Amino acid sequence: MLEPSRAQELMHRLARSLLYFGLGSVAAGTVCGIGFCVNLGRGMRPSDTERVNRLGQSKPLTLESIEGVLVRHGDRPMPTIVFVHGRSANPMEVFPIAEAMFREGFNAVLWQHRGRAISYGQRLIDEILGIVQEVRRDRFVDQDRIFLFGLSLGAAMVIGTAAQDHERHIAGIIADSSYANLKRVAFQYLTAFGWIPSIVAWPTAFVTFQVARLVHDVNFETSDPMEWARHVKCPVLLIHGRNDWRIPAHHALQIHSQLACEKELWLVDEAGHKHRTIERSLRT
Repeated sequence: MLEPSRAQELMHRLARSLLYFGLGSVAAGTVCGIGFCVNLGRGMRPSDTERVNRLGQSKPLTLESIEGVLVRHGDRPMPTIVFVHGRSANPMEVFPIAEAMFREGFNAVLWQHRGRAISYGQRLIDEILGIVQEVRRDRFVDQDRIFLFGLSLGAAMVIGTAAQDHERHIAGIIADSSYANLKRVAFQYLTAFGWIPSIVAWPTAFVTFQVARLVHDVNFETSDPMEWARHVKCPVLLIHGRNDWRIPAHHALQIHSQLACEKELWLVDEAGHKHRTIERSLRT
């Protein structure tokens, strides 16, 4: 049996440890919550812009909240793909697939939001819908063949956009490496993809979600592609790497199960997240 002084010392140590753990969780959660909607990736370099402009006839987009171009063939109305890059990235992330599809006869829309703010919901959906409306007015765009292609966060957003395409201006979407549930995938990131026990990461996650909600107005309850999928009417192609450890392939299966439209799912063997999946898909 422990002596009273020894037991009291252990209780004090436990109390201090819990206090430090709590303070650390609050600090870490606050930082993560503030950074949740901040794009920390590099912006477009002049050399990137030149590379995009060399692809074809470049027409700047006019929406105030974005910067980007419609790269078109310029001889007759052609099918067009609006590309949506992932989190903390820029349009060059999707440039390899845009370049390949341009060579196949598609116009390409490459763009990014102005500034560093990241949206997981309505703002980004409204921007994509606005881009679709703008490119439809171009005489070198076939209005009946406008498609969306998204990577990771961009994949989630094209699902959300298609769900709100009430006028049916979107002919189809391709979603590569989308998550099904925003809160669940964010929690997975906070556990360092399973290295940190859930019970340890939970306090930090709780603070992160509250700060993201208060600072950035992130609505985790209305930002889930799995829910959006129920309202999509156009054809959908889902692509996911079987070896994706950031966003596991079961997210694609969950989204696929909710789609009531024409749909197809590609699970790519030995492929990971985003680019590797694209490269393997192009080869097949």
